[in-house]
Amino acid sequence: MKKLMNEKGFTLLETLFSLVLFLMIISISTSSLRSFIKRNYSYESLNRLELDNFTKEVQKEANKSKSFTVHTELLLFEEFDQVTISYRKYATIVRRQRLGAGHEIVLQNIKDINFVQINERQILVKVIDLNGGVYEKTIRIFIN
Repeated sequence: MKKLMNEKGFTLLETLFSLVLFLMIISISTSSLRSFIKRNYSYESLNRLELDNFTKEVQKEANKSKSFTVHTELLLFEEFDQVTISYRKYATIVRRQRLGAGHEIVLQNIKDINFVQINERQILVKVIDLNGGVYEKTIRIFIN
């Protein structure tokens, strides 16, 4: 009998207390994580990192092209090997096409995009997201 009374382990009360504490920590962390995700990611807003990548990609295409054509919602680049690359709005995305076949999504959650040729070496890209936020970027062309 003395051996049974001397065993070491958790009592039912200690186990229940640990379980309640664990459940409280889990409930607090999931609700705070959910609010963090909602605050930092809105389905209607434009992702700034995605916009920066888009403008850098357009800048890179402009640097390696021999000519370009600007329309209101269409931007065309012609590379030295006669390959044409276009950027065009389609629904709420901007897609990149090479040789007019297939497409690659380069920008999402936009209401409108406009390409404006400022002069022979500059293009203004104006993007409006679904929330009405306006973003502008100037692309400088370095064609030889």
